[in-house]
Amino acid sequence: MNCFYNSEGQVFEKTISVIIPSYNSGAFIGDTIRSVVRAAENHDHEIIIVDDCSDDIELLRNVVAQFPQAFLVEKDRKSNAAISRNIGIGKACGKYVFLLDSDDHFEPDYVEHRLRMMEAGGYEFVFGSYINVTSYNESVVCEVPRGIDPRDFLFIEDKDIRTSTISFTGHKKESFRFNESLEKHQDWAFLIDTLEQCTRWAYDVTPGVKLNCVRDSRMSGAMNIKASQYFISNYLDDGVHVSGFCKRHFVLAALVENEEAYRYFSSLVMLSRIKSKYKAIKLVGDFMTGLGLFPLLSRSLFLFRSLVGNFVRK
Repeated sequence: MNCFYNSEGQVFEKTISVIIPSYNSGAFIGDTIRSVVRAAENHDHEIIIVDDCSDDIELLRNVVAQFPQAFLVEKDRKSNAAISRNIGIGKACGKYVFLLDSDDHFEPDYVEHRLRMMEAGGYEFVFGSYINVTSYNESVVCEVPRGIDPRDFLFIEDKDIRTSTISFTGHKKESFRFNESLEKHQDWAFLIDTLEQCTRWAYDVTPGVKLNCVRDSRMSGAMNIKASQYFISNYLDDGVHVSGFCKRHFVLAALVENEEAYRYFSSLVMLSRIKSKYKAIKLVGDFMTGLGLFPLLSRSLFLFRSLVGNFVRK
């Protein structure tokens, strides 16, 4: 087996490790693993699948067994994807670590490109653009940060990070951990935590990952006010950032007909910080909610969902 050494003398048994959390993904994760094998074929690699007590565990075992580069870690009790990713990161022995969700796919040249980028720039952490796959089409999403503050990037610039575009150096893997206490917004917290302690990072403008946004949108639509309150209290101090965070949720709350969530998020949105169409939605929505007509707001917004769909985030 080849061994790789970094400047600090640490030994790595693989060039790359790919971490994939799994929950009831046996029916489709085979395609995901195949995309990794294809993208990493020129490098010594391992694929670590961490299962979160799936109902289809036998199917998953059979799928993983087809790939000699992959091994399965089975958790003994259900928790969340943050814990699954951290378990995988802890077991990784690659010089570089890549993250991937169980229904997303690497493009064939992604690993080669990303490794060249990280090595040439000396970057410890990289995230980047991706290909958004819906039921109707594919489109590239490239959201280059204007500055270095992750909160500005997320809640003023209104941009996003996707876990499947993340890679980082193995020798710093203990620094790249997800907050296991969060039930939602784990990607955002990860970015904030990471950029507050990592100065050697970059945004990759070349899309190398296909994201299944059909399944992602179904998973992201659930409202969890307590989880959002916890995130705000632990990560956001500036009212402008709080407003930006809530702006990304109050329209979704209306669309999924959650009046309690709508009232909470709308109450924290600053009118002076949002675009005209959102001002109109908020003013009309607050008025209708006050009159007890909140269900009509939801039905009306569905007619104009194409105007707001890109801003509905997890």
